[in-house]
Amino acid sequence: MNRTDGDDRTDFRGEVRDLVATWVALIALMLASLGSAYLKLGVGNALAGVAIATIKTALVVWIFMQLRRASATTRTAAAVGLATLLLLMTLSFVDYSTRSRAPAPWQSPQQIAPALGVATPP
Repeated sequence: MNRTDGDDRTDFRGEVRDLVATWVALIALMLASLGSAYLKLGVGNALAGVAIATIKTALVVWIFMQLRRASATTRTAAAVGLATLLLLMTLSFVDYSTRSRAPAPWQSPQQIAPALGVATPP
């Protein structure tokens, strides 16, 4: 089938509309992240930050990196990369949560006597 110039313009306008909408969504999510930083939510701040970052990452990968139009091989590589990241994060969490805390004993700072022949300030 032959495409006419009108179809190309419509496709281009649709792509531009999608990119602009994604950009506006990313700006809104950035402002939401900034706003949540000023709220005292306790653990909710970390959860909100992670949720907002996940949504922003998904938008960038899906729209700007065009993973939605990628081949099966590219999607598989992205899925393997994500699975590897999740595995490493899980292993790090398990390592961190199973360690015992043994902080070093506190030593008060001590000043060393000046060396011989060095002038001392008045």
